[in-house]
Amino acid sequence: MKVQVQSAIMSYGKSVSAIKTIQSETDNFYFVVLPYLEEVNRYKNECNSFLPDWNQLIEPSNVKGSKNSNLLINLKERTGSVVTTHAMFDKLSDEQIRSIKKRPMFRGEKMLVLDETIDLVKPVSSSKITIKELKADVENGYIVVNETTGLVTWNNTLEFEGKEGSYRHHEYLKNLCETGMLYFLDGRYVIMELSMDFLECFDRVLVLTYRWTSSIMANFLKVNGIKWEVLPLNQERVLDVYKYISEHLVIPDEYSIDEYKLSQRGWNDNAEKIKNLFNGYVKQAMRDYDIPLEEVLYTTFKFADGEDMQKYLKTLSIGKYQKKDKTGNVVPVNFLSHTTLGTNDYKHCRLMVYGVSKHIMPGVQSYFAQKGSSMPGDDWELSSIIQWLFRGCIRDQDSGKDMIAVILCPRMRKMVQSWLAGIKRQVEQGSLDESSKDVIEIDPKTRRKKMQNFKQWIQKNPGGECFSFHDYLEHGGPNLKRKLKKIA
Repeated sequence: MKVQVQSAIMSYGKSVSAIKTIQSETDNFYFVVLPYLEEVNRYKNECNSFLPDWNQLIEPSNVKGSKNSNLLINLKERTGSVVTTHAMFDKLSDEQIRSIKKRPMFRGEKMLVLDETIDLVKPVSSSKITIKELKADVENGYIVVNETTGLVTWNNTLEFEGKEGSYRHHEYLKNLCETGMLYFLDGRYVIMELSMDFLECFDRVLVLTYRWTSSIMANFLKVNGIKWEVLPLNQERVLDVYKYISEHLVIPDEYSIDEYKLSQRGWNDNAEKIKNLFNGYVKQAMRDYDIPLEEVLYTTFKFADGEDMQKYLKTLSIGKYQKKDKTGNVVPVNFLSHTTLGTNDYKHCRLMVYGVSKHIMPGVQSYFAQKGSSMPGDDWELSSIIQWLFRGCIRDQDSGKDMIAVILCPRMRKMVQSWLAGIKRQVEQGSLDESSKDVIEIDPKTRRKKMQNFKQWIQKNPGGECFSFHDYLEHGGPNLKRKLKKIA
């Protein structure tokens, strides 16, 4: 399996590049995984006229049965290549994976195209297994947790009662244990690896993303000893995109919630006060920049202190425009989950209001620590907010409009401002920083200390915010200071 990565800023043209590959290498079997249905149609429309009849990109259909069963039929009958969404990918079965693996190739190769990374490590939903249940299962001897790795195994010496027994979660738990990919870490986190079997079905895996090394997928491949090739970028094109961003992205400081933390816990503890501040800042920014509600997008956590935030927002003037979501619930048009990776539906929005303090799941960090690796939360958190902000009009260079990013959390705002300063610096110097750098491996305690030193260095060196924490780790403060003098 060869892994190739095109890690480039949004609007660079990663999808165009992937489509050209499919158009030119027509004998390959493709399994294309995309963020949203609009892109599925785009790939079909732009690729199928180049592909032979026996190898058309086919989207799983639910006309006769489920999309899942239709996908299995297509794979078994080898009716063509596959294009689908991330939502569909999450439901892949062992039988579907085996069908891909067994597919004979007389010409070409099997190629997986991933538009955005997939999280190969993630928490197990508490709706399926709770910490309390797992601790009880350990005490009662149903499961054994490896003291060193945290790996959970089922105790086969005890009688298994199945879903008809008194422990209804046991069937699900036993199935997870049998995969050999379930971990119970620090007595607090239930983490599941996703099988590498799917990736290993393919001769080549092409990942289209931005800030690859900050992703969970990159770190997972690294701890499993899987190397990747970072594809070269067109520097002139990247600088063109950076120039547009530096000229059209505005991140004001005057909208800020300093008195309350905007983490999930902070929202839960101070829901009423934060809700009022959030509502007020959205309205204030709309007035200050003369932006109508039709061009506003905002996000919070889905729930705060047990209250459904989308239901609450519907009671406000900023939530008066409403629509039905995929499940049929009526939700505010202007609300978009902070976890959303890909959609063009909001590229007209000129005001983006980000109302959360995002943190990587601590269980994921604990998982990588157990593996002897470091998963820097700040890099992942920055990537997450950038992805959300790029749902707005900054992704549409043809519009030529400024986008106002109101980031209410001071910590998150400073991260994005520092990133933007780095973008501007590269535009001014006319060249890109090295884009394929790996995350520097240091233990969490040292990283926290280094981060404190970095913040102090920025305070002492005006303009230093144009450098990232990674730059500081790699080059050191004195070298960056000399570089600052050259830029000035």
